[in-house]
Amino acid sequence: MTSKYRLPAILLAAFALLAGACSSEDSSGGNDDGDGGDESGAVSSVEDAKGAVVQIRAEGEFRDPQVGTVTGGGTGSGFIVDPSGIIVTNNHVVTGAGSLKVVVGGEDDEIAAEVLGVSECNDLAVIKLDDDGPWPYLEISDSAPEPPTDVYALGFPLGDPEYTATKGVVSKAEADGESNWASVASVIEHDANIQPGNSGGPLVTDDGKVVGVNYSSATNDQTTTQQFYAINSELATEVVEALKEGNELSIGVNGTAVADPDSGVAGVWVNAVDAGGPAKRTGVQPGDVITNLNGVQLDSGTMEEYCDVLRSAGDGDVLSIRVLRFDTSEELEGEINGEELATTYSFATELSDDVGGSGGEAIPADEYVEVVDDEDRIATRVPGEWEIDTAPFDVFGLGAPQPRLVAAPSLDAFVNSSGAGAAIIAVDALPPTPENFELAISDVVGGSGCTEASRDNYQDAVLSGPLVFLECPGAVAGVVLAAS
Repeated sequence: MTSKYRLPAILLAAFALLAGACSSEDSSGGNDDGDGGDESGAVSSVEDAKGAVVQIRAEGEFRDPQVGTVTGGGTGSGFIVDPSGIIVTNNHVVTGAGSLKVVVGGEDDEIAAEVLGVSECNDLAVIKLDDDGPWPYLEISDSAPEPPTDVYALGFPLGDPEYTATKGVVSKAEADGESNWASVASVIEHDANIQPGNSGGPLVTDDGKVVGVNYSSATNDQTTTQQFYAINSELATEVVEALKEGNELSIGVNGTAVADPDSGVAGVWVNAVDAGGPAKRTGVQPGDVITNLNGVQLDSGTMEEYCDVLRSAGDGDVLSIRVLRFDTSEELEGEINGEELATTYSFATELSDDVGGSGGEAIPADEYVEVVDDEDRIATRVPGEWEIDTAPFDVFGLGAPQPRLVAAPSLDAFVNSSGAGAAIIAVDALPPTPENFELAISDVVGGSGCTEASRDNYQDAVLSGPLVFLECPGAVAGVVLAAS
C-alpha cells in the first residue's frame, strides 16, 4: 500500500478524504413508509442503501507537512448502523476536527454529530447524530466476502454533494493493511472505484449488507492500475461495538507515519490532536513528530510499530513519548497518561553555542546580515557579529584565486579547525569538468578532516554546476561549487 507523505514533503490533507450522503423521505430522517428497508428500518438492497449513507463535513485546523497549517473544512463518508443515528466512518475523517456536521440523504440540512469513539490503528470511528431519528440503517455482515463477490462502493467522492455508487468485485480477501496512517489486520482488496471523499463509506453487496469500510487506494507503478481497500466487516463489527463505549487503540492523534531518508527524520507526523484525548493532555501539538513511543523507535514509515505499542498497552497505561517539534527546534519527552512533555534538547540553543550565540540563546534572524565576496559572485546571510573574509584565494592550487566567502565567530579558530563557521568557494579557475571537480573535492577532503555529506546540482543567474556539501571539523557547514 502506498505511503501518503514523506518529510519534509510527506502526509496529507487529512480533512479532504472521502464522502458519502443519503436521502430520506422527509427532513426528519425517519422512514415512516418503510421504503428501502424491512420493518425494523434496516436497508435490504443496494438500490435503497442511499438513505443510510451520509456525508461528514469536518471543520478544524490541521497541520499538513507540505503546506503547513490548514484551517477549514473537509469531507468524508459514513453510514448509519443503528436507527438512533449511530454512524461508522474512518478515524482520519473525524479525529482533531473542531466540529462535525452530517448531511443525511443528500438534503440541504446539516445535523451536528459527536464522536463516541475512535481507533487510530484500525482507522475506524463511531459518531452519533444529534437527532434520534428513527433513521434507516445498514447492517454489517458477520462474514467477510470471498473473491469474486460483487460489491458496490457508496459515497460522495471529492466532496461532491451528489451521491455515487461504483461497482466492482472483491479481488483479495486478505490484503496488506499496513500503511502510513493505519495498521489494519483484515483488509479487503477490490476494484469498485473510490476517490478522496469516499473514506469511511460502505462497501456493500447486492442485499445492502456492509462487507467493508472503504479507507484507502493504491496505484501499481508498473501497470498503472489501481486497487482499492476496505476494512473487513468481521473486524469492523468487533471494533465498532467497542467504539460505542469509547476509544480503542488510540491516544487521540490523527497521524501519518513518515520516514525521510534525506533528513533522517522518522516517526509519526501529528496532523491533528483530539482536544480531549491523552495526547493533548500530555502536550502533543499538531506538527509534532512522535519519534519514540514507550521505548520503541518509530522508523519504519508505517504505523505498525506505533500500533504494536498501543495493542500491547492496557487502557490508561502510562507510555513514554518523545517528539520533535520543528516550530521551536526542540526535542521533548513526557508520558501519555503521565507527565507532560518537557524540553530535553534545544537545537537552536545548541547550535547558537556552536556558532557564537550569547548566553546560550539562538541568534535572532533580524541580527543576520547579507555578505558578498570581493568578486560579487557569492552572497549569503550570517550573524552580524561574525568575522568575514571575502577575498579570493587559490584554495585548491589550480593556478588562479577562486571566489571565496568565509564567515565565523572567530576566523582564526575556524581556519585552525577549532571553531565553528562556514565557507563557500566557487571553483572556476579551470573548466568545471567532472574531473576538475573531483580533483577539487579530493583536495579539500584530503588532509582537512572534512567528509562529503551530500551532492546536488546548482544553477542561478551567475553560477551553475555540481555542488557538494561537506562536514568539516568545527564547521557548521562547508560548501564547494564548481561554477561555469
